[in-house]
Order: sequence, then C-alpha cells, then structure tokens
Amino acid sequence: MKKKVIISIIVFITIVVAAYLLMLINTNSVIREVRHAFMLELDVSDTIGRPIHKYNYMWVTDRGVDVGRVELSLCRLLTLHNFKNGYIWVLYTYKAYDVDGKILTGSANIFSKWKIEKKEGAWEIVEIVEAP
Repeated sequence: MKKKVIISIIVFITIVVAAYLLMLINTNSVIREVRHAFMLELDVSDTIGRPIHKYNYMWVTDRGVDVGRVELSLCRLLTLHNFKNGYIWVLYTYKAYDVDGKILTGSANIFSKWKIEKKEGAWEIVEIVEAP
C-alpha cells in the first residue's frame, strides 16, 4: 500500500512539473518579443498602441541619439495561464548607453506583471503592471 502511495505522489509531481514546463515553453514568444523591444530590434511602428511599447526605446534613436550599447537582464519569475489568458511575472534591469559610453536611460530591478492573452494563435501582452 505504501509503495502505491509513493508512486501516485511521484506521478502527480511529474504531471504538475510537465504542465508547468509546457506553460513556460508556450510563452517563450512573449519573452522573446520583449527582449527584442528592449534591445532596439523592433521598429517603433510595430509597438505603437500596444503595452509592449513602453519597452521600445527606439525613440532615442529617432531623436538623433546614437545608441552604442544596450544591457538587459530579463528574468521570468513565474508564469501562470490556462492556454487562453494568464500572467507572467518578471524582474528586469535595462541600461542603454550612447556611443561614448554615457548612460541614456535605464531601470534597475523592476518587478513587472504582464497580463497575456492568446490572440489568433499568438501570445500578446495586453496589460503591464509595474510600481510607479
């Protein structure tokens, strides 16, 4: 009897871990898109009107400032969703420098909660909540 309980617990834990890994893998596109926005790899016109626009610092280059280097640390802390909508919690630090190495903009140790929804088969951030 004891052996059946242990096997049942192991099977349950395996299912929970597999489901959570599926949730993480399923939302990798969101993390990738945010990383591209921070790293100045998305055009401003691609993000206007979307919550992710707050992470797109391409406006710096539109003002005639040349960005020399960008540093980003983006850590996904937790993902919970039902494959239609949900949340991702992250911690990030961002710094953008000009070509002379002077800091242009940045944020350090920012906790952020992203509300996500699946639209036309792709995950999209629909709301961003951060401390002011």
